[in-house]
Amino acid sequence: MGIGAFLIWSFTPFYFEAIQQMQVVEIVAHRFLWCIPFTAVVLFIGRQWAALAQAIRSPRVLATLFLTSALISVNWSMFIFSVVTDQLLAASLGYFLSPLVNVLLGFAVLRERLSNGQRIAVALATIGVGIQIVAFGQVPWIALVIAFSFGLYGLLRKTVNAGAAVGLFVECVAIAPLALGALLLFEFRGTGSFGQHGHGFDALIALSGIVTGLPLLMFAASARRVKLATIGLMQYIAPSFYLVFAVTFFPQPFGTAEIITFAFIWLALIIYTAEIWRTRIV
Repeated sequence: MGIGAFLIWSFTPFYFEAIQQMQVVEIVAHRFLWCIPFTAVVLFIGRQWAALAQAIRSPRVLATLFLTSALISVNWSMFIFSVVTDQLLAASLGYFLSPLVNVLLGFAVLRERLSNGQRIAVALATIGVGIQIVAFGQVPWIALVIAFSFGLYGLLRKTVNAGAAVGLFVECVAIAPLALGALLLFEFRGTGSFGQHGHGFDALIALSGIVTGLPLLMFAASARRVKLATIGLMQYIAPSFYLVFAVTFFPQPFGTAEIITFAFIWLALIIYTAEIWRTRIV
């Protein structure tokens, strides 16, 4: 489920490129609203209404899910902004950093421990990301916001007492009033996109519910079943694709620093995967 989620996320830049004439806030608002009926169907099929009622009755669970909804909205906004402004390499760096944030949080909060082989893998990944930071020559704020928002989101979703579908449904409902208000404001100003670019474009907007909900459900379900550090290393899948797409389909340079970073990251993945296979501990 974890690998599947990151593979889906790997190809989302093409989706957001297709709807790039929309404003970032408008895209994020549509994602939250269209995700509500999608997750409602998942709850209905899985007969999880009782679990939803239990989550709603817990102030601690509600407070945590309100926080995760804020974190994921920030993460989505930064990622979409990076795509529509031709800064996909910055998003790639952010998601390369995110697993390291997860490893840090796993050590500091969950007291998770790594074997020697896993420590070597994380060290190699850290070197690779460090090369990218030096190559930028400045504080990569987009990357840092993406990394820490998603890292904290993963930690909280791992520890909150709510299933994947229940948690996502509550997150979307929590943001829904703000999302609906933003869309109504766009319509009032005459800048709203829904209904303005043909049925095909409207279908793409509605598809955002599945594009948003499916990988998040898979990620949340995976995060509750495996170590946070393992989730962290799996997160290299999507930014590796972003790095490739940034230099093949999007107009962004790919120099020596990017080549070295890519090499370090995948060497880390090979070592870490071999270590997991050896110990059978995930």
